[in-house]
Amino acid sequence: MDQQTNRKKRSLLINPRFQITLIAYVGGLALAIIVSMTALIEHAFRRFIEIGKDAGLSGDHIYFQFISMQQTAFRNVTIAIAIVVGGLLVFGGLAISHKIAGPIYRMKKSLDDMTASTEPAVLKPITFRKKDFFPELADSFNALVKKTGGKV
Repeated sequence: MDQQTNRKKRSLLINPRFQITLIAYVGGLALAIIVSMTALIEHAFRRFIEIGKDAGLSGDHIYFQFISMQQTAFRNVTIAIAIVVGGLLVFGGLAISHKIAGPIYRMKKSLDDMTASTEPAVLKPITFRKKDFFPELADSFNALVKKTGGKV
């Protein structure tokens, strides 16, 4: 067998409900911040237009052209930032959620394998990936395995 077929298939979502909820929650917060900042900027530009009108400037004055150009530039930058932040949130959220969901999945799979066996349960030590969260979970489980000699 070559290495490709011997490797386990990696799943993008280990625990879809948790991972999608986490990404949606963080994405919702980011969206709220972007919308709030956009509203603040739009309000500022409306105020600049009011100031120009109050100063008695004509509608075709260069001041209004400048304000319009700046408003367009701010909108374009806001859209670009929203796209970049959205991408970072999705990929960052997947990476972080894998480090949370992975250890829990690994622990559950080990316990399910033991309970599915028709033989008396034999505890086997488990390992998590280097940068996974909750390494103390594996440590506690492995201490139990050592204490019981692997037999339940």
